Amino acid sequence: MSKGFITLGINTEVNKIKYCYGLALSIKGCDPEAEVCLVVDKGKVDEVPKEYHHVLDYIVELPYGNTAYKDGFHGMNLWQLYHCSPFEENIYLDADTLMHNVKIEDLWNLLSKNEMSIPKNAFSYRNLPADPRMRFEFEETYELPQFYNNLIYWKHGTQTAEEWFKLADPILQDWRSVYNNFFQDKKPDTFNKNVLCNLITHYGDLKEQVQCFVGNHYDIHSDNQGVWYDEVPDNWTEMINYWVSDNGKVQIENSIISSGIIHYTDENFLTDEVIDVYRTNIINKQSRT
Repeated sequence: MSKGFITLGINTEVNKIKYCYGLALSIKGCDPEAEVCLVVDKGKVDEVPKEYHHVLDYIVELPYGNTAYKDGFHGMNLWQLYHCSPFEENIYLDADTLMHNVKIEDLWNLLSKNEMSIPKNAFSYRNLPADPRMRFEFEETYELPQFYNNLIYWKHGTQTAEEWFKLADPILQDWRSVYNNFFQDKKPDTFNKNVLCNLITHYGDLKEQVQCFVGNHYDIHSDNQGVWYDEVPDNWTEMINYWVSDNGKVQIENSIISSGIIHYTDENFLTDEVIDVYRTNIINKQSRT
């Protein structure tokens, strides 16, 4: 059965696909044999820089085009990945993610215990359980599943995956109506993919079928580190120091992430220097084989 990683990259006024490139570099750094698929807007395959191709096994188009072209909320297209993935088993990752020192086969073995798996947990940069109180403000209020939908595993053709993605189509595309119908009091100010994915799981009554615990999953978001409450900046890199060592190990303040799936959330984190670290590691590994 074919399996691989899949991510969504849609360029706007800046090069968003470079984050997919950073992700692909980090995956190949963990396992050079792992396959990676980049999904782009219809008619945009040729716009993927040639220098990125060495870590992209597949580049495919959204089958129905970018349904978020008016709003710019590209997470609205997540439902289309089910219809264009070249793999039977898939691990979707948000583009603003890096993998370091992850045993890929162990990850597949863990996630494939379900027909579809979404993490119910994450760790902060301090290697402590992430604080859910602000990250899941709306889920807590409305008793929704509190899952981290930056990582989604599914096995194509299974009942759970079919049901989830069938619901994802209308909920993600018509998210404003969903907000108005579901949220009776406070609601998110704008499109929120994580909230909407948790609504999909809720409407499908699929919480028990998809939940899983991932022991090396990090969510480095300003809202759930357990130390930032007042005047939290939109970008955590504005407030704390971080380093990426020559082998890709991430250090934030005094804490080291020596192994993990790191959803860094702040695009300022992935500088050209960080990309160079992961690219150099790939080149060095290839030169030794």
